[in-house]
Amino acid sequence: MENNGNVTNPSFGCEGTEGVLAMAKVPIQPWCPVYDSATAFSRGTLFPALDLPYIGREAAK
Repeated sequence: MENNGNVTNPSFGCEGTEGVLAMAKVPIQPWCPVYDSATAFSRGTLFPALDLPYIGREAAK
């Protein structure tokens, strides 16, 4: 495989398959109220929506 310096549209080793390897679609998330710094530190997250309880062994029952 020859490297011609074309970084934006590289060939990935298969002849005739030049193009994008992958694309991601990430939706824009709205900004929500956040915890104060002390609460965020104790909970392990800044965002209340991500503050999920750890149920551990309770889930295995």
